[in-house]
Amino acid sequence: MDRPPVPAVVLAAGLSRRLGHPKALIRVNGKELVHWVHERLVLSGCLPVVVVNAEIASEVARILPDAHLVVNPNPDAGRTGSLQLGIEALSTQANLNPKRLVMAPVDRPGWDISVLNFLLEQQGDFAPECDGRRGHPVVLSTASIETVLKAEPHHSLRELVSFTPLSVDAPWLHLNIDTEADVADLESNNAALLACFT
Repeated sequence: MDRPPVPAVVLAAGLSRRLGHPKALIRVNGKELVHWVHERLVLSGCLPVVVVNAEIASEVARILPDAHLVVNPNPDAGRTGSLQLGIEALSTQANLNPKRLVMAPVDRPGWDISVLNFLLEQQGDFAPECDGRRGHPVVLSTASIETVLKAEPHHSLRELVSFTPLSVDAPWLHLNIDTEADVADLESNNAALLACFT
C-alpha cells in the first residue's frame, strides 16, 4: 500500500433509542462493533482515526485505547454534527487539516477492507454500491470536507455531498444495526459473519 494515510471519522454517537443500548458496544464474533470498524480503517491505512461518541466515552476508551476520541454533547442534532466534531478533532488533537477523509458509521458494518481499499484508490467523493443501493463507508474530498464544516448540523450528508457510486462486491453492504431483531439476524447469519467479522 503506497498511498499516504487518509484520516477517518467513526460515527458512534447515536443514542440508540430503538435498540435500547449503544450500538457501538454490540459484540459480534468476540469484538464490539466500534472495534471492528476502527480495526478495518487502520488496516486500510486510515490514520489517524477519530471516534465520535456520546454517553459511552469510558467504554470506548477501554476498547480503543489508542484512538482519538471526541464526545458529541448533542447527538440529536444530527450525524453531520458528529462528523463536524470528528473533523475538528483531527485539527485540534492531531494537528491535521485533511485533504481526504473516510467516514464510517458504526451501525453500518457490512463492509470489509477490500471495499475501503477500492474506494481509497479513487480521487473524489465516493460511496460503495451493491445491487443498486449505496452504502458505507464513504470518502470525502477537500471541497466536501469544507462544505460539511460550514453546514448546519441537521443537514444530512447526502444533502451536502454528491457521492459517485462505486460498484463493489459486498452482499452485506446494507446491514443496518438498528433494533434487537437486526442484531439477532446478524448473529444468525453465518455468511455475513464470515465475510465481515473474521
